[in-house]
Parts: sequence; structure tokens; C-alpha cells
Amino acid sequence: MKRAARFLMALLVAGCSTQHSALNPSPDSPAVIYAIPQSQAFAIARGAILSAAPRCGADDVHIDEIRRGDGLRGYEAEYDSWFYHLSIPRHLYVVPTTGITAGGQQIDGFRFEITYRYFRGLRAVYPRLPGGGCEETLIGALHAALQATGTATSVTSLETRPYGEDRDRSSTSH
Repeated sequence: MKRAARFLMALLVAGCSTQHSALNPSPDSPAVIYAIPQSQAFAIARGAILSAAPRCGADDVHIDEIRRGDGLRGYEAEYDSWFYHLSIPRHLYVVPTTGITAGGQQIDGFRFEITYRYFRGLRAVYPRLPGGGCEETLIGALHAALQATGTATSVTSLETRPYGEDRDRSSTSH
């Protein structure tokens, strides 16, 4: 029993937190925001969470709306699997953003941040364990949905802006 408790403690200590962003898939590429309405941005985020679940081996997904201390909103998703006997929460934040294009045009849109925790020791043993391949699946589902909007805009600078129904429609100003 003591050995099992020590093993579990070692796993907890070995845990990590990682952040990904659909904003910039490659460090060498320019930042991208998506000029879509706020309601569509949240619908895309929720849809990506749901569509990724079966492809990463999850039997069930539980989604809650969340708000970070700095005011960012999004979803917490827990992918559960009877096979793995654990669930790992992921946070997908929908970030309202104003960017400046290379041509100097200001554009409002959204970018997306994904954070999750996983246990490094288990990841090596179970490569399809949520926290392993699921992140790539979730990021891929999010990218596919965002690309389908046709609103990806490369920007040279970014600034987080407030949420708001009055800014629900993406806008462009000169």
C-alpha cells in the first residue's frame, strides 16, 4: 500500500501543464486571428471539443463553461475513458483579439488557447491516453473548423480586447 501511495505521489509530482495556441501553429509563421462573430467563435470551440472525443479514445466528454482570473472565457473539457480509468481536463479559451495587418488595417477577431495537464509517466506507456494524442486531435479539429470559416487573417501585432455583444460581429476599421 505504501509503495502504491509513493508511486501515485511520484506521478503527481511528474505532472506537467502545457499551453498550445491555434493562433500561431508554427513559431516561424505570422500570428493569425479569425474575424468571426463571438457566438461563432464559442460554437467552433465547443464543436472542436466534441468532435475530438471519439478520435482520441474517450467514451465520454463533459464540458463546462469557465472564466480565467484575467477574464478570459472558454470551456473546460474532461475526456473520460473506461479503459484508462482517469480523466484529464483541457481548457480551451476563446480570446477576443484586435490585430493590425501588414497593410496597417485594424481587424477584430478571435484566437484560441488550449491548456492541459498530463502525467508524463503514463503518457509513455499509453500513447493514446488523453493528454497524449488527444491534444493533436483537438488542435486539428479546431484548426479544421477555423479554416472552414475562410476568415484567417495574418496580423503583425495583437491586443486582447474585451468580450461584448456589441462587438459580436467582427469589424474592420481603417
